[in-house]
Amino acid sequence: MKLAHLSWVILVAEIAACSGKVALRYRPRRDAVQHYVLTLHYSRDDAPIVASVAPTDQVWTIYYTQLGRFTDRGGAGSQVSLQIDSAQLQPSGADPDVSAMNGATILAFLDGGGQLQRTEPDTFPRLTHDMVLRLQAIAAAVAPWFPQEPVGPGDGWTVTTPAPVEVLEMSGQDSSKLQLHATLNALQKSVHDQIADVAIDGQLPPVETRVTTSVGALAARSSGTIIGRYRFSLPRSVMIFEELSVTLNLVTAHPMVGRDTLLSKLVTQTTIRLQ
Repeated sequence: MKLAHLSWVILVAEIAACSGKVALRYRPRRDAVQHYVLTLHYSRDDAPIVASVAPTDQVWTIYYTQLGRFTDRGGAGSQVSLQIDSAQLQPSGADPDVSAMNGATILAFLDGGGQLQRTEPDTFPRLTHDMVLRLQAIAAAVAPWFPQEPVGPGDGWTVTTPAPVEVLEMSGQDSSKLQLHATLNALQKSVHDQIADVAIDGQLPPVETRVTTSVGALAARSSGTIIGRYRFSLPRSVMIFEELSVTLNLVTAHPMVGRDTLLSKLVTQTTIRLQ
């Protein structure tokens, strides 16, 4: 029996057994190939007193291929590879030169619920730290982060996911502690498919930091929000679409500049589409 058909049989059995609720599982077919395009719009605005930082507005476009390498027949876990086909950064000529990412491959290891366990390799000698973090973000985007218990439309669960690299750099926040809330919006059924439509939202935990300005280093607090959604094919175990919007503010209450003065605002909007 082919694995794709087996996954469908298991899915139908799980639906029947759970009285309308679905045990969401991640079981990608071995050797299945999907092509994706990621678009990341990154903008940052800083107050005039913030030292040596010009307004930034960049768009990353990354085309990559996902290959199913291994799936445990018992549903214990899976391995997929992700290879960068091409990468572009606008405006052209901006640092870094992302063409070095072309051909880079990262492996993602996930459990049966689609929780990302780890990635390999740990180092990429040809790539800058920023590029490596982009690769790791693509690997994290593979994961649907399904709950262990069966769920139905309207049910929610908590997921832990890495924050965008810009958020980490701006706030000093530990990405492993970023907790988000997921809600199953709908299960959309057709003759040959069933799509889980999942909403994501959460607050970035406030972080105390210090910001270098023209009037000295000022104590500041970061806070922000994350809002997004994804659509995932259950019988095919394929991510179809993802979008995520992150807004982060750095505010100071230092008496030299006034209470609740906005020092920096960062916004990232990421979209991933199956081609």
